[in-house]
Amino acid sequence: MKGVIRIGDKTTGGGKVLSGSSKMKFKGIGVARLNDPVSCPINGHSPSYISQGHPTMKDRGTPVAFHDYECSCGCKLISSLNTATTSK
Repeated sequence: MKGVIRIGDKTTGGGKVLSGSSKMKFKGIGVARLNDPVSCPINGHSPSYISQGHPTMKDRGTPVAFHDYECSCGCKLISSLNTATTSK
């Protein structure tokens, strides 16, 4: 099971999700989606964006990101919330 990613969640490279949904929220924080921006402090890795999204869980047509999904810089997302999950 993978936890949903929200605005402010970290990456394996020490970055974080910069923005996400204003409509779909878990515990009051917007979910992150495919192509949402991510900061990456690793030299040469910015700008970076979420490059994976769930095939069926979508926010207004945009795939939602989950734990361990990748960013365009090669880092992976780390969920701070494990109560909203999917088996895919």
